[in-house]
Amino acid sequence: MEKSLKTIEKYLIFLAALISPILVLPIFPDSYNTPKLAFLSAVVAILILVKSAQIIANQKLEVNLSSPDLPVFLVALSYLTSGIFKTPNKMEAFFLPGTATLIIALLLFYFLVNQNEGGKKLISQGLIISSVITSLISLTTLFGLNQKLAFLPEFAKAEGFSPVGGSFLTFIFLVTTIPFALDIIIKEEKIFKKTIWAISLLTITAATGANLYQILPGKKFEPKMPPTQISWSIAVDAIKDSPIFGAGPGNYLTAFNRFRPLPYNSLDFWQIKFTNSQNFFLQVITETGLLGLLAIVILGIALVKIITTQKTKTESNEEFEFDFLKIGLVISTLALFFSGPYLTPLLVFFAYLSLNAKTKKVIFNFEAVQKEQRQTSIMASLLVSLPLIIGALVFLYFGAKVVSAEYTFKQALDAVNKNDGNAAFQNMAKAIQKNPKVDRYHTSFAQLNFLIAQNIAQVKEGEKITDEQRNAISQLIQQAITEGKSAVSLNIQRADNWELLGNLYKQIMAFSQGADQFAIQALSQAVALDPVNPALRVSLGGVYFAIGDYENAIDTFKLAVIAKPDWANSRYNLAVAYREKGETDKALAEFNNTLSLLEKDSNDWQIVKKELEDLQAKKEAGKKESESSGQTKPEELTPPQKTEKVVEPPVNLPEEAAPPSPVATPTPETTPETTSVPQSNPYTP
Repeated sequence: MEKSLKTIEKYLIFLAALISPILVLPIFPDSYNTPKLAFLSAVVAILILVKSAQIIANQKLEVNLSSPDLPVFLVALSYLTSGIFKTPNKMEAFFLPGTATLIIALLLFYFLVNQNEGGKKLISQGLIISSVITSLISLTTLFGLNQKLAFLPEFAKAEGFSPVGGSFLTFIFLVTTIPFALDIIIKEEKIFKKTIWAISLLTITAATGANLYQILPGKKFEPKMPPTQISWSIAVDAIKDSPIFGAGPGNYLTAFNRFRPLPYNSLDFWQIKFTNSQNFFLQVITETGLLGLLAIVILGIALVKIITTQKTKTESNEEFEFDFLKIGLVISTLALFFSGPYLTPLLVFFAYLSLNAKTKKVIFNFEAVQKEQRQTSIMASLLVSLPLIIGALVFLYFGAKVVSAEYTFKQALDAVNKNDGNAAFQNMAKAIQKNPKVDRYHTSFAQLNFLIAQNIAQVKEGEKITDEQRNAISQLIQQAITEGKSAVSLNIQRADNWELLGNLYKQIMAFSQGADQFAIQALSQAVALDPVNPALRVSLGGVYFAIGDYENAIDTFKLAVIAKPDWANSRYNLAVAYREKGETDKALAEFNNTLSLLEKDSNDWQIVKKELEDLQAKKEAGKKESESSGQTKPEELTPPQKTEKVVEPPVNLPEEAAPPSPVATPTPETTPETTSVPQSNPYTP
């Protein structure tokens, strides 16, 4: 029995090392990270069940302890405590994106690998095989051969496809597995096996070089990452805001919005909002505060001790030899300074840590010496194993629900792409019922409800909206607002959810009365939570412009210009607002500023040039400016628009349609407003 359980445990470890880094499933919205996390977490839960069975069968608990155990445990503990006490939406901390679960699962995997010597020997082989598969796929993709293979699924035909997830992560995975291959080649005595591993090494090395070339500066797959200085600034401010717990696991986007410094707007990719830090260690500090920083420092000390410890003569047949496993530990540690909390590089790091750790066995024996005490020993075994069994089963149950909801949500997104509104509506409603604490579901459902309402309102010229259509529009708008508010309630400090709600109110202004003030409230809160984002201020200024409040519109557009002076769109909006207010000279100045930021003779440049000339001509002639009809819209510049009512008379919004209070923070038990989610489209044309 014990031997069989050990064998099962060993091959589960091998499968985790082989499959986790390369598992890709297009049945989820995130085809790369979700299946990897789900698979590794499931394997860890099963390994815990197997270990529990061993405890019961053997009536003893054997634990292999090593020096890195304590710092690794502290890293996991910092994520666990910060997730419980800090992250507003526990679903984000412990399931998706599940940063806390990822770290805890890797800790448990590292610990379980240490308990099985057979698994320790197989983990490097599993990672090498996984690396070879990645190399072959990567080389096929880089040469464009994947697009010529008809039997491949569509997602695998994408340019730059890699099962790890992009050329940069592929390069990190491949370069960190090279020491594994070198170690096996040196230790392998059989010529045939040594040759196989040597061929594997050559394949990995070739793919490593190819991916390195692809990610060089200026190349097509150059990685886009926030600079270290920006990530450090965010980490420091997150600690200032919450010293002990940081921003909370899975909550990096909120910290990024709130704390990124103004110089970020000078970068070429300033519009990108990063959900991860520039490296793993800064991510830990940002999300877990001083607890995580302390854990990293202690882990660093343990790593230095492991790396600098020399082998004794009894451990080595030669006076000097390269210890490729230590070299691999160094490389994998350095790799974490260039990648965020992704499963693949962290799995390789923990594998090296396990293989370099010297373990010491501790045995807790529950077996009774006398037969009369056998029942007592069984009870002792059950008391130790039962919490492990219950914990693993509970996690598998809730994990299955989360995965099922993600699958249903992906079906909804696919239905949207196929213009199947009814299927999209029903699947999104089902996804929310399965897992009501995912803000992505609510924001997408809010947008879908509004789009359906918008489609119903688009009647043919000369026709009027029927009472049935009007009622359907009212229901859909109410549901859209409810879903937008639900997303906000799940994370009251996330600017993106407030932005979605504010833009939803902004769109509803064409249908109903009172939505303009709700839009201003919601977008103002978004600006407060993302203060250096000029796009948010342009959106807020657009609401003021739409209701004819040009003074506030100008003030808001000015702040957008201050946030990013070289952004043509903010200056263009400011110019239009000045023009509408009648401040012609200031409008001309901003039109000229806009022209200086655009490529000459581009479509945008031509449009702004025409508006500038028209305004100058009207100023010189002393004529009142009038709007010209049929003018082509800019391709990138988005001028503020005045609101035109789509539904007459407009739909009245009830008091409960108002945005939630930005001061009230929901408790962990708060459930968003999803009890009234309809199961079908309330109006089918």
